[in-house]
Amino acid sequence: MRWLVIALAVLAAFIVALIVGPMILGDKGYVLISLGNTAIETSLIGFCIIIICAIISWYIISKLVLWTLSLVTGSHRWFGALGERKRKRAFYHGLQSLAAGDLKSAHKALSQTTNGDFEGVNYLAAAQVAQSQNDPQKARYFLLQAAEYDSANVAAAIVMARIDVSEGKHTDALEKLDSLNEEEANNPQVIQLKASIMAEQGQWQTLQEKLSGWRKALPKEDYTLWSQRIAKGKLAEIASKNGAAELKTHWEGLPRKIKQDDAYRAAYIQQLLEQGMHAEAQTLLVEWQKKGPHPVLFPYFTQLNIPNAAPSLRLLESWIKQDSENVALYSTLGRVAYNAGDDILAEKVLLKAVKMESNKDDLLLLSAISERRHDSTTALQYYKEGQQLV
Repeated sequence: MRWLVIALAVLAAFIVALIVGPMILGDKGYVLISLGNTAIETSLIGFCIIIICAIISWYIISKLVLWTLSLVTGSHRWFGALGERKRKRAFYHGLQSLAAGDLKSAHKALSQTTNGDFEGVNYLAAAQVAQSQNDPQKARYFLLQAAEYDSANVAAAIVMARIDVSEGKHTDALEKLDSLNEEEANNPQVIQLKASIMAEQGQWQTLQEKLSGWRKALPKEDYTLWSQRIAKGKLAEIASKNGAAELKTHWEGLPRKIKQDDAYRAAYIQQLLEQGMHAEAQTLLVEWQKKGPHPVLFPYFTQLNIPNAAPSLRLLESWIKQDSENVALYSTLGRVAYNAGDDILAEKVLLKAVKMESNKDDLLLLSAISERRHDSTTALQYYKEGQQLV
């Protein structure tokens, strides 16, 4: 519209110049047009005005003709624009209803968006509605539609794989995820889901082989967690099938590099404890932490439950001498001493710990010590204090 206004303004200025100019000069000019027996006589100004009006009329008539033809042939976008706006309103309304939990309204609104271009997001939302309505078949239908869009393909594959897992179709789920191209397969969410499926199926060796190739795609903390989970899974499988003796034999036969891996060490300690081999676990915990508390191995001290915990007690006490303000060391020492039956030492260090920083577990352990001494009043007091803490 802006260009049309400018054009009309220029024409108006031109007409004014044609009229005013000759008036100022005193010469209006003369034009004679002869067509057979017909003669048209006018001034120069009138002739220019006729030409200009004819050009404008031709332009307007041509635009009207083109607009009429576009209506007849269906190429005009006016009605299409109205339909697109309607679909967009339905799309936004569907998402809002879905967020509000109004599944019926969400389904109704999203069903009106199938002819719109929403990069597959409308189909993903419709699939979510179908899932919430416990209709996996309809959800799969919408997800297949979403998968037609490159930007929605990964999300659709993940959701379909999750539906397969919920139905116990783990192989189908892995096949869907494996069908993605290399770039899509390196999506962290795809990797996490594949790893979870393999772990659920006990495919620890396969998962371990895959994990090395996923190292760059996964955040460091996720890679570490999966390394630990694989180690635990493999050793737990051996222990459950073959017992403690085979577990030790397997560990001794592992390469040195693996036995120095923190994840495998933690997994091995856990399996020794679960097999009741607390003395062996204590020996390794002490040996592997000679240089100081290790964040992965240190928590396992609290699970030791043996009468002779002298090696652990000595090590913990030596750490306390070096770091006398470390509450975790006092709490751990108290737990080890309590499990070993040394209530005097346990009470002493736990009182020190709660004085430095109140802790629910420490207070409940002090309550248990008092209860073991048949001091119900003190036990109840510690218990109440512990329950008041988050």
